Amino acid sequence: MKIRIARSTLALFATFVVISASGSFVPAQEKPPQKPPRMIQVTAKNFEFEPSVIRMKAGEKIQLKLTSVDRTHGIHINPFPEGGQPNTPPGLSFTYGDDCLKLKKDLTATLEFTAEAPGTYAFSCCKKCGSGHSRMKGQIIVEP
Repeated sequence: MKIRIARSTLALFATFVVISASGSFVPAQEKPPQKPPRMIQVTAKNFEFEPSVIRMKAGEKIQLKLTSVDRTHGIHINPFPEGGQPNTPPGLSFTYGDDCLKLKKDLTATLEFTAEAPGTYAFSCCKKCGSGHSRMKGQIIVEP
């Protein structure tokens, strides 16, 4: 019991203090606070997304607040850049979300992601919503 407590105390102490090469104690580096995601309002209506082009910087975190104003729509964002080579890793990293996020009329859905790599990423409506469904597209442009 005493050994387990001593190890736990030592491990806890080690997370706060680093021993330098000279043998003196130096406070451990703290991680800088995470910047909150930039929020962007996106409206789905009448076979279009507004805005249909979203620009961001590589490394930036975005929170989309998505609202449909006329009927149920959906959104699918391709995590791979247009023109990417086979076996290219995804350039967008999603915090959570479905492959097709359903957007019900007058309700707001949230989708968070981080841009890992520059490129152009396509998004589209993924819920058959009427005769103009195939026109309902957009782009996320990630700049270096």
